[in-house]
Amino acid sequence: MNFYKSAALALDHLDKNQGSVKGSLAASGIKSTPGEGKRILALVIETLKYKPVLLQLLTTVPLLSLEKLTFPRKVPRSAPSSQSLLLVLLHDLLFSTKNKIEASDLWPPKPAVLKHQARLKAELVKIQIKLGKSRKEDLARSNNPSGDSPIEIIRYIRYNPNSGKKLKDLFQHLHKLGYEKLDQPIYPIPPKNYFLDIHLKDVLLTFQGNTNWWLKDEWYEKGGIILQDKASCMPAKVLMEGWEANEGECIDATAAPGNKTSYVSAMMSNRGKLHAFERSPNRYNTLIRMLEKAHCRNVKAQRADFLESDPNNEVYSKVTRILLDPSCSGSGIVNRLDYLVENEAEESDSKSERLEKLASFQLQMILHAFKFTSVKRIVYSTCSIHPEEDERVVMSALQSKIAKERGWKLAPRDQVIPSWERRGREEEMGGDKDLAQGVIRCLPEDKTNGFFVSCFIRDPSGLSVKSNASSKSSTIKSKSNKRDRDETEDDQGGEQGESDSISALESKVEVVKGIEEIEVEMNKEKTQAQLERNKRKKAAQKDKAKKRKVE
Repeated sequence: MNFYKSAALALDHLDKNQGSVKGSLAASGIKSTPGEGKRILALVIETLKYKPVLLQLLTTVPLLSLEKLTFPRKVPRSAPSSQSLLLVLLHDLLFSTKNKIEASDLWPPKPAVLKHQARLKAELVKIQIKLGKSRKEDLARSNNPSGDSPIEIIRYIRYNPNSGKKLKDLFQHLHKLGYEKLDQPIYPIPPKNYFLDIHLKDVLLTFQGNTNWWLKDEWYEKGGIILQDKASCMPAKVLMEGWEANEGECIDATAAPGNKTSYVSAMMSNRGKLHAFERSPNRYNTLIRMLEKAHCRNVKAQRADFLESDPNNEVYSKVTRILLDPSCSGSGIVNRLDYLVENEAEESDSKSERLEKLASFQLQMILHAFKFTSVKRIVYSTCSIHPEEDERVVMSALQSKIAKERGWKLAPRDQVIPSWERRGREEEMGGDKDLAQGVIRCLPEDKTNGFFVSCFIRDPSGLSVKSNASSKSSTIKSKSNKRDRDETEDDQGGEQGESDSISALESKVEVVKGIEEIEVEMNKEKTQAQLERNKRKKAAQKDKAKKRKVE
């Protein structure tokens, strides 16, 4: 089955069952290699972005009627609907970077669509004029689920000094490609312009969201640059605040896919030792590829569970800093695009139970990190916007017995990117303004993914929970149940919205800031439940039909 049929089947499943895009790919029974899966995923998401316009085109150019032999109303059970197949074909013909249908000329749907190519393009221009859009790309749905005001999509590109190349050489390279460096940030970012980010000005370049100059470019292919969202860079930046070359070693407790790991490695000047843990075999392989591409020579990667590491092992006696970016709900990742499916609100009980399990696992990670005797600084981050996984986990950690015994406190604002304006929610931190100011929150309106960053330190300058503070965090319990850890494995957050291996076709999904292994599937359980209900419903209908025959 070609990938157009697979993408169309996924669209059909979304129409019938709702759920997440990634979950629908799995639930619709599509079998593909990881590379093919990413390609199909990219096409589905892009088609959803332009679906209203494509449906309008099918009204003015009624291909379902004009080519009804090729696109019949009724199709075999295992085949995609004619409408969904037309949607993915029209997307590639009209909106893809190549503007063509990538299939054999002998495949009947291709010539059937190309026969009407001139009329389709003419009608598309009419729609653009009617809507007042200067570019056809502006016809895509807004990335703002509320629909109030569009959120500008930004492409962040991190310079990687580990590659041995100089930042000024990157500037010269971009100049040759026709890009002009701006001295100050300007939004919306003009075409062919870029500037250095004001918070990470030594490494982070900011471009328009649809920028793709890096495709097949030597700087990208050889690890001179890394595609990484700004918010995802912040945990590593906070972790390495005040780092000195001879201080000791570091740990990245959940390292894959490796973007944060490579950034920490670069801030260590590729010297010393950085222990990188990853328990998943597949994600471990991704980590190894990333570290090799990013020229990280000081990283010792191991396929192991950080929770099973021995804090008293002599191997970690020199570790002074730990980065914790554990599994989370991924609710802050704007590239999930599940709102395009217009799915129903997740059942509150199911959502609360899921968040409770995640929070327990996250707290367990922090408490384990507290046990490393030589560690002085721990950064805990999530790509979640839920307080259950953010402020409440931090409060529980601060009030834990081991935190009090070993002197763990929350780092004040001046140690946690003080120039970043959006801070924690006071009401979730016992009404303590200082504690809330000590953590970072990012939201899509900040031109980043939703993110949360906190930092624990063992220092007199740290902040403690006041004895009269009221908090909702007391309900969080740390569990050492392996099953709970396994259940949260599917909810990998952090860098799951990032990519170091985006193919040319995947680059069409510019709205996603890079899509390496988009595995955040909060609606997966719901989709499976719906399938089970449908099976039971069909079985009941069959039973009724049999009874009628008997009567």
